[in-house]
Amino acid sequence: MRTLLAFFLLLVTASAQTPDAVKLELSADDRMVFSKNSFEVTSGQKVTLVFKNTGTKGEKSMKHNVVVLKPGITIVSFAVKCNAAAATGYVPVDKESKEQMVGHVKLIGGGQSATLTFTAGEPGEYRFFCSSPGHFDKMQGKIVVKPK
Repeated sequence: MRTLLAFFLLLVTASAQTPDAVKLELSADDRMVFSKNSFEVTSGQKVTLVFKNTGTKGEKSMKHNVVVLKPGITIVSFAVKCNAAAATGYVPVDKESKEQMVGHVKLIGGGQSATLTFTAGEPGEYRFFCSSPGHFDKMQGKIVVKPK
């Protein structure tokens, strides 16, 4: 009986320490504006960011994406690298740049959607933006990761 009780307490404790998954929904349209500019999550949570381009200009024009940066990386400095990365969808693929990102979704046109899944890291502000040329000044926000 004690063994069963100890196992049950261990199971309850383990599940109490495991953060729930969270789904963040973000969209952008032809006005080059994100639907939200701030989210809050908890360190250790599994985060699924669902991004939708709700623009009406179709798949071939007004493409948007989302790039999530690690804390301390500024959008302006990173965006310079993005402008030089046309061949890779305006997301740099060099080792240093990859280390500065949590992740990204590819450029998508109107009516399309994309998903990014990651585990929320250490507490802090994780900036996100659209890296399509000329978009980052209006299309940016932050994911605030709170401690457990």
